[in-house]
Amino acid sequence: MPPTDEPTPKIHNLTPQTMIKKYGIPILILIALVSLPMLNAQDLDIPGLEEAAAPAAATEDAPGTAAKAEINLWSMIKAGGPTMFVLGALSFAVIGLVVYGLIDLRKPNFVPDALLGSLKGDLEGLDLESARAKLQPSDNCLSAVMDAGIHFLSKKGYEALETEKFEEVLGSANERFNRGRARTINYFSIIAQASPMLGLLGTVAGMILAFGSLSSSGGGDPSVFADDISMALVTTASGLIVALPAIFAYFFMRDKLQMLVSHTDDAVEELIETLSDALVAYQNQEHQQ
Repeated sequence: MPPTDEPTPKIHNLTPQTMIKKYGIPILILIALVSLPMLNAQDLDIPGLEEAAAPAAATEDAPGTAAKAEINLWSMIKAGGPTMFVLGALSFAVIGLVVYGLIDLRKPNFVPDALLGSLKGDLEGLDLESARAKLQPSDNCLSAVMDAGIHFLSKKGYEALETEKFEEVLGSANERFNRGRARTINYFSIIAQASPMLGLLGTVAGMILAFGSLSSSGGGDPSVFADDISMALVTTASGLIVALPAIFAYFFMRDKLQMLVSHTDDAVEELIETLSDALVAYQNQEHQQ
């Protein structure tokens, strides 16, 4: 046969040294990947690993740890210390004053519509005795003011109707009747100013106790002064929580009282004008006769 031009294949000489050098590293990596999931802390037997893991597990399962600590209203009150009881009393005082103000600051307690219409009829007829009888008892602002005015006119006569003294008598009666209401509304202002101060007092006390605990413990364990920090923060927040509604209630009740007093002044002025017109008509009738 004639010789061909195809190259003769080269036969590799695969010795053990050549196989290790060529395939050893990939085989080791494959063995490591297969055996890695089967390793754990017990197989490794690292000294001190079990001792370090045991306290951590005990801390997680302890019922009194911070992770499982139950936080409720009573625990916050206890964390705030004695100041919280004073702030709690002030919060109940705010609620009571709001309820009292909403019941007391109503139009029937100042200008009853039925009384206003009845007094108009009596004053148009210059019947002061009948009008004054309807003003008893003076359980509303209009009754108190008109009773003082009619009493003054019965002593000084109708000539005092246009004098400044008569206006002072009406103004004094109005102020005297609403003095207690104004004092009650001022309690909101007192509570609104005192509550943050009490909260600040609790804050300062908590910080003093915290620094005392820090100095005595050396600062190694933050839990030593955590209760004192809680006292400082809880009292500050509680003081503001009590003060803010008190401020809103103060301005609301004050404006409502001013509105009702102004409404009473308008009603009194209307009655005085009715009396003055009736008096002028009576005097004109007397002159014509």
